[in-house]
Amino acid sequence: METPGQASGPGWSGRLSLGLLLFGGTLLILSRGWLMWRWDSPIRELIWEEKWWTPVLARFEVTWGHFARTSDTWITPTLQRTGLFLIGAAAIPWLALWSRLRWTRWLLVPVVLILALDALARWVSKDLQAGMAMEYALRVFLPLAILVHLGKESALSAFRRRLVVSMLLLSVALTFVGHGLYAMGYYDIPLEFRIMTTEILPLSEEQSLVFLKAAGWLDFGVVALLLLPRTRMVALAYMFLWGGATSAARIWAYYEPTLPWNGLDPWLAEALVRTPHWLVPLWLILVMRSRERARKSTEGKAETAVA
Repeated sequence: METPGQASGPGWSGRLSLGLLLFGGTLLILSRGWLMWRWDSPIRELIWEEKWWTPVLARFEVTWGHFARTSDTWITPTLQRTGLFLIGAAAIPWLALWSRLRWTRWLLVPVVLILALDALARWVSKDLQAGMAMEYALRVFLPLAILVHLGKESALSAFRRRLVVSMLLLSVALTFVGHGLYAMGYYDIPLEFRIMTTEILPLSEEQSLVFLKAAGWLDFGVVALLLLPRTRMVALAYMFLWGGATSAARIWAYYEPTLPWNGLDPWLAEALVRTPHWLVPLWLILVMRSRERARKSTEGKAETAVA
């Protein structure tokens, strides 16, 4: 088995960072597949956008009423099968490590397209709010980054590794800005945010709103710190902790032992689909520390040679 595209370089740190990246992609794809298979997807509403499709249907002499009455017979099975495809595709990042199966990484292309379509549907359902598009940046770009990362070693390998880091840094920043826009109240604060806050913390409704708004402003602040090389590691550490906390909040807030599966279906999957929110910052920390060690080692060898 080969391990192509180790962005952190050789050795155990390179293997660890590669494993983390693939693990994050696997959990994201698996959980999104579960949610789509068992709990549907807003892609359905995208198909039912009457103002979009009525002119198209008219060309085929099909009325919107007829389409609306009959379309569910193929929409539901299609979404369920798409969810099952994603569940199976969660193994692709690991299969592509084998030299004979490296071609399977191209199966991540339909995965990325499905995740992008799901994100588009959620964006449309939120009246094209920019914050919603930003929130889904990591969940679309992580599989794409893995596809680029797993390419065969070549003269372009170093460029691909830099591209992956840049892509994920930008995606992390966009995700936190999007989350901050909702938390601080630029858009209506989601009911889900308020429920989780009051369930987990001993806060009143008004206090929970203050807490969420403060958290939203912190999201903006940490993105500003991410842009500065001197404070980038601190920003990523905060993102790792806060991203992990907000992901785990889905489990903590909705855990109910009296319900089937302790009430964790779909909330466990909702937590896992947010794995990139904390795992990608951790991956970036490992990659940047490895690069810094490599730079110091190179400088040390150069000084020794000069001496």
